[in-house]
Amino acid sequence: MVVAVGVDLIELSRVRASLQRFGDRLVGKLMGPGEAALLPRQSEPRALAVARAIAAKEAASKAIGTGWSRGVRWRDVVLHAGPPPTVTLHERALEFARRLGSAGVVRLHLETRGNLVLGEVRLIG
Repeated sequence: MVVAVGVDLIELSRVRASLQRFGDRLVGKLMGPGEAALLPRQSEPRALAVARAIAAKEAASKAIGTGWSRGVRWRDVVLHAGPPPTVTLHERALEFARRLGSAGVVRLHLETRGNLVLGEVRLIG
């Protein structure tokens, strides 16, 4: 049973520009060292991977109903690139998912079309 859904749409061009401006500082805010180490090094594949991670993490934060508040951090949601891509919730993100009746099981859909990356997260009860 689906207990919550979150959706987010990211512009790849904005992620590219942010990576050029902030580089590893941006990645460090979004990801822990293990997750960041799996990113491609080449600029275009890296930008796409970061955009996919942002879309998945934002969609998860919306599904749990907190956004990036109430102690939920970007690093509490981890994208595993797959295939298939999956998301795991940790710390406060998992706590809020459990409050909604989910054991933390997440179904993730990521889609890229041109300059847009769509992330959809469904919390399963």
